[in-house]
Amino acid sequence: MSKQGKIKNGNNKAKHTKLLNQKKSKVREAKVLNKQRLKMLITKSNLYKQNCSCGSDNLYGDCCAIAHKNITLVTTAEQLMRSRYTAYVLGDIEYLMKSHHSSTCPVKEKKEILKWTKSVKWLRLEVLITTKGGIDDTMGTVEFKAYFEENGVVAVIHENSKFSHENEHWVYLGEL
Repeated sequence: MSKQGKIKNGNNKAKHTKLLNQKKSKVREAKVLNKQRLKMLITKSNLYKQNCSCGSDNLYGDCCAIAHKNITLVTTAEQLMRSRYTAYVLGDIEYLMKSHHSSTCPVKEKKEILKWTKSVKWLRLEVLITTKGGIDDTMGTVEFKAYFEENGVVAVIHENSKFSHENEHWVYLGEL
């Protein structure tokens, strides 16, 4: 074999080795991603079998998970409020944004809200009074208390919230 042939053969081996290493790296990354996905599925599967955080005495899979999967299935303002509380418990920021009225949605604070909601321990939800907000209504209010622990101190959010219909589903407008 000529000198040029040996150089060319060496270059081809180097390219082949580089491509093989890239492929091995991608396979390793895919395995790690698959393990993470499997772990999330198992966690989610267990979550569906636990009592829902909203205080309804139903399993999460039979309660707020339905709203989290498809917000258009929420039929009352109270149901939306309960599903939002559970979204805070789970750190489901996408649902919190989707369930917020477009005119008052705090998109710019999304990262800060997520960071805060994950930094506290959510204890329980008390729904005090619901006014209107039924299946045939377009507006409603829900007064609630959401208890949480932050830095070892128990605190409460006591709010009378306003809800309305937007894009054919219930959304949170804000505090009255």
